[in-house]
Amino acid sequence: MCVISYSARGKYFILLASSFMFPVSVSAQCIATTDCATLGYTETSCPNGKGIKCPFGDKWACPSSKEETCAEYGFKYDCSGTGYASGSGTPCNNKYASCACASGYEWKDGKCTKRAGAILGQCTGYAKNCKIGQILNIDGSCSDYRVSGVEPVGVVAYIGGDGCGQALALEGLGGFEWSTEDIDIPDLPNYSNAPTNDFASCENTKTVIDYSYKQYGDSASKYYPAFWKVYNYAPSTETKGKWCLPAGGVLESIYKNKTIINQSLIRINKVNIAYDMWWSSSENNQRYAWNFDMSVTGGFGRINIAKDAANSVRPVIEF
Repeated sequence: MCVISYSARGKYFILLASSFMFPVSVSAQCIATTDCATLGYTETSCPNGKGIKCPFGDKWACPSSKEETCAEYGFKYDCSGTGYASGSGTPCNNKYASCACASGYEWKDGKCTKRAGAILGQCTGYAKNCKIGQILNIDGSCSDYRVSGVEPVGVVAYIGGDGCGQALALEGLGGFEWSTEDIDIPDLPNYSNAPTNDFASCENTKTVIDYSYKQYGDSASKYYPAFWKVYNYAPSTETKGKWCLPAGGVLESIYKNKTIINQSLIRINKVNIAYDMWWSSSENNQRYAWNFDMSVTGGFGRINIAKDAANSVRPVIEF
């Protein structure tokens, strides 16, 4: 058999003279072999298809198999380490042009970097990337299903036009009084009608927490049990002090979306929305506060719900 050898970047390759024509300096020789490796076809792939495939095998002859030549074509990543899943595409000299990243990471600027998520307990605008009914995870990401190795925190229950969201806790905390005293909390808005436009769960909660601690110090939880119960709620250390008593508008959103919220709760084996009366952080006056009926009929309770009535408490967290 006659073959042609040619030089590329100082390395010689042997090609079949009967099958190819090349505009390069060549020298012909005849050898008695049809073995791809002997002919110089030893690579499993070539960068960007720059090479010649052995006509009777699956090996390739590339311009060079040296690492620096592969890197010239962008094959320079070994795709290993935290946040990496595998290489993308076919490797060149065991290097890849890009990498597939693990869950929670994304390929950016030549590396797998932690995907930007929400900051739990703060409004960053990230909630615009989420949907009501999705699971909110401890890393600030939202997902339709449980993500392996990532702890669920709550279920998205409200998303504002500003990209701020609130997620419902995965469990209820029981029944508690809004307050044991008749005080119109300073700086807390009063709503004479159903507070459907009050979404300030955490602002309301902070106002009551700050007022009660200023008045009663370490005994404040005896006077405002519902607020202190959510404030001290800590299903994980990362979320301690970040939970809030939901405002009226958020409770209404929970009620309107309870079907899809319950679907996510079921997927992660958590407790459904309880069909009873839930306290909101929205105040009516010194004697009364607003609660919401989560039963089939639904709706805000009458304004004659005294603050010292024990209603269900289930926190939300801002993100």
